[in-house]
Amino acid sequence: MTAKSIAVRRKPVFPSRESRVTSSPIRRLLWGVPKMRKLWLAAAIGAGCSLSSIAIAAQAAPPQTADPQTPAPADPATPDQPEDIVVTGIRASLSSSAQTKRDAEQIVDSISAVDVGKFPDANIAESLQRITGVAIDRSGGEGQFITVRGLGPEFNTVLINGRVMATDNPGREFSFDVLSSNMIQRTDIYKSPVPELQEGGIGATVNIITARPLEGRGGLHATAQLGGIYDTLRERVSPDFAATASWTNPDRTFGIVLAGSYTKRQNQADTIAVDGWFNGRPDIVQTIGGVPTLLTGTDPRYPATGNINVPQSLLYQRAQEERERINVSGTVQWRPTDNLEITVDGIYSKFDVSGVTRRMDNFMAAPYLNPTIDANGTVTSQSMIGSDFIAANPAFVAANAGRLTNNGVSSKIDHVYNTTNRLSDSYQIGGNIKWNPTDAVEVRLDASVTGANRESPNQYLVIGALLPYNYQFDLTGGQGTPSVSFDNAIINDPDRMRLHYMGIDANRSRDRGSEFHLDTKYEVDDSILKSVMIGGSYTERRKINRQFNNSDSNCTYCGYQVPIRAGLLQDYGWEDLLGGGRNIPPSLFEFDPAALIAYMSDPATLSIPTNGRTPEQQAAFAQQVLALDGGPFGVREQLRGTVNVQEKLVAGYMSMAFGGENWSGNAGVRVIQTDVVSSGFDTPVTSINNTPGDDTLQYTYGPATAISVRNSYVNALPSANIKYNVTDNLIARAAFSQTITRPTLTDLGVNNDYGGRISIPLSSGGNPNLLPFRSTNYDLALEWYITRVSYLSIGGFYKDLSDFLELQTLPVQRFGRTFQDTRTRNGQSGTIKGIEVGGQYSFDALGGFVSGFGVTGNYTYVDSEVQRDQTLSDFACGYNGLSPHSANGSVFYEKYGISARVSYNWRSDYLRNCRDSQSRPRNRQAYGQLDFNLSYDVTDNFQLYLQGVNITNEQIQEFSAIEDRFLLLQDTGARYNFGVRAKF
Repeated sequence: MTAKSIAVRRKPVFPSRESRVTSSPIRRLLWGVPKMRKLWLAAAIGAGCSLSSIAIAAQAAPPQTADPQTPAPADPATPDQPEDIVVTGIRASLSSSAQTKRDAEQIVDSISAVDVGKFPDANIAESLQRITGVAIDRSGGEGQFITVRGLGPEFNTVLINGRVMATDNPGREFSFDVLSSNMIQRTDIYKSPVPELQEGGIGATVNIITARPLEGRGGLHATAQLGGIYDTLRERVSPDFAATASWTNPDRTFGIVLAGSYTKRQNQADTIAVDGWFNGRPDIVQTIGGVPTLLTGTDPRYPATGNINVPQSLLYQRAQEERERINVSGTVQWRPTDNLEITVDGIYSKFDVSGVTRRMDNFMAAPYLNPTIDANGTVTSQSMIGSDFIAANPAFVAANAGRLTNNGVSSKIDHVYNTTNRLSDSYQIGGNIKWNPTDAVEVRLDASVTGANRESPNQYLVIGALLPYNYQFDLTGGQGTPSVSFDNAIINDPDRMRLHYMGIDANRSRDRGSEFHLDTKYEVDDSILKSVMIGGSYTERRKINRQFNNSDSNCTYCGYQVPIRAGLLQDYGWEDLLGGGRNIPPSLFEFDPAALIAYMSDPATLSIPTNGRTPEQQAAFAQQVLALDGGPFGVREQLRGTVNVQEKLVAGYMSMAFGGENWSGNAGVRVIQTDVVSSGFDTPVTSINNTPGDDTLQYTYGPATAISVRNSYVNALPSANIKYNVTDNLIARAAFSQTITRPTLTDLGVNNDYGGRISIPLSSGGNPNLLPFRSTNYDLALEWYITRVSYLSIGGFYKDLSDFLELQTLPVQRFGRTFQDTRTRNGQSGTIKGIEVGGQYSFDALGGFVSGFGVTGNYTYVDSEVQRDQTLSDFACGYNGLSPHSANGSVFYEKYGISARVSYNWRSDYLRNCRDSQSRPRNRQAYGQLDFNLSYDVTDNFQLYLQGVNITNEQIQEFSAIEDRFLLLQDTGARYNFGVRAKF
């Protein structure tokens, strides 16, 4: 394989692009295509792929059936075709992927590198979204997680070279943004399992494969990339460097490949959001006969017959980040004899995100003044009560003093400065021995270790003011977003600002794991039974999350009572937030966090009487705060938040492969025993107090006691796949399997945490008794391979689900109050079924300029049924992350040194979380994004490239249950990668 091409010396399905064809255009179109039916297919794909196209690459057989790191085998020879063909660039990637899909014994898709060190996209997840049935979630406009067939990242197993890699995330879900794509040779997605493939992915198992020196070209070769990244919202250019080098000895018995990359990106996200909709019958103030009257939910004069949905806040936000990523990977291979191969490989990633979020927040607390309620029970407008209203209505205050918080004032404004840091590193080191003691026997031994660390030193600092006027919330604000009426002269008056809240944390996460696999395979001759595989594995993994914060002092200044020293506040202008308009205030306050913390920690500031304390009482309180470990606002370990989960897996399997003249298949079973120990601390709540002058709850805890909970279970997972060659180019497939997804490790913790406000106490934590989510799966597929690059496929799948794992927020009685309790729970059951259609077509046979064109595309339809306890809510939810419709389409051109591709990726509305903020659903509206890649070969060794992501600047929108209940509008802008690539 050359750096730019795959040379295949065999009888191909279609002629070389470089060959000179002298026949007529119709003959050229039909070259190697049986009869006229393929002309119709070419026309159909050419028209249809404008609606759905994407590089649907395919995949190799599972790791122990066929080495996932070996190139896909060539097509069987076909008569009456030229002997030589050279496929380059995009076509090389599509051809390799199509052949992997064709030769696999189960249902798989794949994306292959276009060239050594050149994956199709700068981000692996953004390449995977072009595979049928795959959608992605983005962080900062960059692909981070994948969803397969409607099942989110927690339900998909991601492997690196066939092994689990530790992650810095709280759970198992793998972040694709920690890896540069330059070190990836191929990424395979297994949609139907086999016994030798690791369990855990109900949606799919993804195997990311790094380069192997003995499988590439011999000798010394290298590629280097020097470029930059430009984000349109930040309007800054950042560096993007990468290099790959490989060497093998002349005998190709020893080789080394090394890859490295450095990326820095500066991005921005501008947001308007509502922090959930409260569903119930809260207290309201209705003006009746010109007199303000407090009405409870049971009052017959209440203006609604059922529950109403009330927004809890409206915020404007700008988040700016600097993302710095360093990746290094390497592989050493040694083949001392023809029967023995030894491979050692490793990968390291350091990924640091340093972010600052500036926010103006308008929290809306009951009682609500004169709300307007529509036919759906949605509050479309309301006022918050200001101090002028309180002063003008002393009789109202006197009559309802026991039901009013903040002395009755609910009209307030917060200016928030929040650092959002993610400092992480991860690694994997593994070794593999492949030994063939005889021609019929193969033995593989694989061992690996992996680890990941994460630190999140963050600050959440809030200043604000209680307002004199009643500001008005309007859901039908300008440009399709809600708005709040402000008096900018008041909300940006520094003399009105007061200290309010200071939360500081430095949470830490550690993930460690080890794996050992022993696999044996015995080939059988002259029998319908082709081979038998027997193997086993042992896996151990431990994840520890430790919580460090100042929760015992974060509300020292709650209540908006202590003024801020002159000179600490500065204006931060954001007139261009989301394009301007929408009644967004032109600026807010920002400040130097260190200077503000120093002022808040000053004994003189702490001595200012607050919350009704006398000077003597305040002095005693100040001494108590000053005596805390680390100072008044130092972080202290909160043992109640500790999560320490150890998981041990012992697995064994047997798999048999069968085959005949036109068919092949496999069947077997994998049995796994899972043992989990969840450790942590029980810190009982001894008292709950209302913060004087504020509605924030304060908790007092008793001494911590170490506890642990054990859980174990055994799963037997049968599977079967059959493949039938209807003709030489038409393949039918069927598959049956049972799969599981274990609870993510953090969800298994024994931790509990508490917070919230008087009206909505909050709790959260782990659930150590969770069982795995189980699924019984059925698949059918039909694949038509037109040429070595072009194919069309259609498939259907059905999943019968039980013990579904889902993050839920439910009302729970604790300590005499009703808490909104958020944690993962089992219990739901249901089904997911769908249809996938995909294909790719290259117009090589047309010759001339047109032969450079090609199209790829896919469309997926998914439907689901969920059995939930509908008594818990007044709405029905499907499965989180499931879009009923998704489509991807690409048009590419590759000729005369030009390589270009334009891609559109789209998915319909989907549910992000059934019970999100305020126990209400969070839905994301349909989203489509246009990307492109363009490169030009200046010489055989140098190439210029330009890549654009979200070039039409599409924005993310979310709502709660119905589109009228706005939750979020977010703009992340467009991103451009550009530079020069060289190969030697």
